[in-house]
Amino acid sequence: MRFMPKWLLVLCLMALLPISVLANELDVVVTQPFINVHTGPASEYPIFHVVAKGEVITLQKSRTGWYQIKAKGPGNTTIEGWITEESLSATALEDGAPLVASSGSFEDYQTRNWEVTLMGGVLDNITAMTATGTWVWTRNLSVDASYTQALGDFSDNKIWSVRLRNTIFPGWRVSPYLALGTGEIRTQPRANLVQSGDDLRTTAHYEVGVGVRYYFTRSVLLKAEYRALLALTDRDEQERLDQWVIGASVFF
Repeated sequence: MRFMPKWLLVLCLMALLPISVLANELDVVVTQPFINVHTGPASEYPIFHVVAKGEVITLQKSRTGWYQIKAKGPGNTTIEGWITEESLSATALEDGAPLVASSGSFEDYQTRNWEVTLMGGVLDNITAMTATGTWVWTRNLSVDASYTQALGDFSDNKIWSVRLRNTIFPGWRVSPYLALGTGEIRTQPRANLVQSGDDLRTTAHYEVGVGVRYYFTRSVLLKAEYRALLALTDRDEQERLDQWVIGASVFF
C-alpha cells in the first residue's frame, strides 16, 4: 500500500479547517472598548493588535469560529489579522444596526451553493481516495465533478467522473441520495512489476451511486456511498468495479 499523495493530504486539512470567502467585504464599527486581533485563526496565535471602540474594521473571509479582518494600524498603515466569532457581538453595521453573522447552520445548508468533499475507501479491494467539487443546482439536484486515485500493487488507476446527484429528502438532516454519471478511467501498469505492451490504458465508464449524507455540525456533512462503475474496454467487453467510500464535505 502506498502513502496518500501530498495533494490529497492538503485537501484533507482544508476540509478540517474550511475557509469561505465572504460574498462582499463588510465594514463594521467596534462598539465595545476593544477587540483583540490575532495573527492566525486560532487562540494559539498571538495577539498583535487591538482595535479600539469607534474604529472601522473590514470582514474579509471566515474560517470555522474565526473571521479575517482588515483595519487601520499604527502610522496610518493597514493591518490584516483574525478575530474570534464571539468578537462580532462587539461590532455593529455602520448605520448602527446589529450584525447578524452566519457561522454555518442547517438553515445555511438549505441555501448552500457549493460543496467540497474528501472521501476514502476501497475500489475493488484497492485503497482509493476521492476528491469532489459540487455545484448545488436545486434543493434536490446537484452536479458533481470528482477525481479518484486508486493505488494497487500492479497498477495505478485514475478516475474522472461527472455526475448528477438527487438528494431524496433535502429537508432532512439524514437523507439518502442517488447518482448517475460518466467519465474516464486511466490505468497505468507498474513497469517494475508488470511487463506490458500497453503502458497506459484509457477507458470510458458509466456509474451508478447510492449513498446517505448526514448534516453533522456547522458547515460539515458526513457521507457514505457505494458506487458501481461499468468500464467499456477496447475489446468490447464490460468490466464492473465496486467502490465503497466514506468521508466529509464542507459547504458554502
